[in-house]
Amino acid sequence: MLWEVCQDFGLERPIRSFEVVSEVTNSWLADKTVNMLMAKKTPLASKLSRAAIPTSSPLCSGFVQHEYKKGKWQKRWMELREHSLWLSKREGGKDQVMLCSMNNFDAYVVTRVTKAPKGYVFAVKSTDNITYFESTDDYLHMFSVSEKEGENWLEKILLARSYIIHQERNIIAGPNPAGVGASLSRAGTRKRTAAQHLVNFGQPVTAEAPPTTTAVFEPGSLLAKRTH
Repeated sequence: MLWEVCQDFGLERPIRSFEVVSEVTNSWLADKTVNMLMAKKTPLASKLSRAAIPTSSPLCSGFVQHEYKKGKWQKRWMELREHSLWLSKREGGKDQVMLCSMNNFDAYVVTRVTKAPKGYVFAVKSTDNITYFESTDDYLHMFSVSEKEGENWLEKILLARSYIIHQERNIIAGPNPAGVGASLSRAGTRKRTAAQHLVNFGQPVTAEAPPTTTAVFEPGSLLAKRTH
């Protein structure tokens, strides 16, 4: 797969075959040349193919360590639902808040790991340009979990983003993937009903009684003569 390598943050992620590469590179800062594209093998290739696009947005939940400040971590209950990430202090907590949406965020593998409370670190970063954000804290979110949990979170978030791209951007062309939504088609032409006459032009014709002819023009006029 083609990968986006964000060396300015020490992150990378696979680019789906149905993504527009120019949109990916447009999110980079113009004055930075450290980011690049790289092709490499990955087990995520089959999971991020068109055929693997889920029919509904994936769900996932569990406790994670969230980096709320640089080098500062706190335990939080996180849920992936409605293709968005939600955080709370405990499961089912009323303090739950939406952290970000997969409409404009995606999951990234962390390649430059700093000290973290757990062995696996992954990130969720905006796909927009950082200049749209006042604070980096809203642009990039880091999480630390066990390796098994981290791989599961990464996969589910990537699939949620795939679902959004397919459902809302409609940039996938070609045949409908197995079990994935209905393909786009032109709406059928509506059947038009005949307009109702506003003027009654005499009695209807029947086999038993032919219609009577009513004089339309004044007797003696040239037009009246032509009708005989």
